Amino acid sequence: MKTLITDVDLLAAALTQARVTVYEKDGRIADYGGVIERYTPESVKIAGTYFMREVYVFKTGSTRERPE
Repeated sequence: MKTLITDVDLLAAALTQARVTVYEKDGRIADYGGVIERYTPESVKIAGTYFMREVYVFKTGSTRERPE
């Protein structure tokens, strides 16, 4: 899994339409996410929902658990 930290990381994920999973800072999955639709210095929009960059961690790659 790759953690998306910088604007360049987020841009690359958006351009390649990589699936992004959103995590709480403690490592729990907050949202199984999807493709990045938009990002700003403060937030990332995935599947119509805005997530604050300060609050969440964004990762690409597979997860152990999958949504049902």
